[in-house]
Formats: sequence, structure tokens, C-alpha cells
Amino acid sequence: MSTSPAAEGPSASVIAYRSSSFYKLAASPLPEWTLSGLCAASAPLAKAGSGFPHFGIMMGLSAVWAGSGYMKYMGDSENGSGTTTAWCLTYLFFNLKRTLRQPKPMPSLVLSSVLINLAISGRKNFETEFGV
Repeated sequence: MSTSPAAEGPSASVIAYRSSSFYKLAASPLPEWTLSGLCAASAPLAKAGSGFPHFGIMMGLSAVWAGSGYMKYMGDSENGSGTTTAWCLTYLFFNLKRTLRQPKPMPSLVLSSVLINLAISGRKNFETEFGV
């Protein structure tokens, strides 16, 4: 009778990931708070044709990412990573094409920060949810 992979315990890649500094960074609120501050600082630049979404959207995303950093700060790194992953994917879905079509420094910096946060929190989220 065969056993399921979940019954065998975590895989070697999951064990290696949990002992890495990348995992510790994913449990820290600093990436989200950095992205939140960057969005809040760039929100006044959000005008038509600037490559950014509307001012209210930038401030809303800043608040969401600050909140997900607060979740991690309070010890709930799984939900904080899930929130960050979801909103980073949402930002990319709505703004990737606009930012790539109008390559300006600040929208490109925000986009690269979103991608970095997606890589950090997305890996933790998929490890938590799927054991990958």
C-alpha cells in the first residue's frame, strides 16, 4: 500500500527553503513596508500618462501592503504573505502593460519592487498552501 506524499513529510526543497535567509525575509514585514512606502511616495506622481495608476489606487495599495506587513509583524506570516501575493498579482495584472509601454524610472521601480515582493511572499505562500 503506497503512502501519499503529504504523509511522508516535507520534501528536501521545502526543508532547504525553511532554513534559508529567503524564508526569514519572507517572514519579515520589511519588504511589504518598503513597497508600501514606495507606493505612498510615488502616489503624488500619479497623473494621466505618468505610467502609474490613479492616486487613490496607489494610496489604497500602499495601505494594503502596509497591512500585510503588519500581519507579518504580529506573527501571522502566512496570511501576510498571502495578502501580499494576491495584491502584487493584482497590481501586475492591471499595470504591467502600462508600465512596460511607458518606461519611466519611478513606475519601473515600483513594478520591480512588486515583482521582488511577489517572489519573496509568493514562494512562502506556495510553500504554506501547497507544500511546494
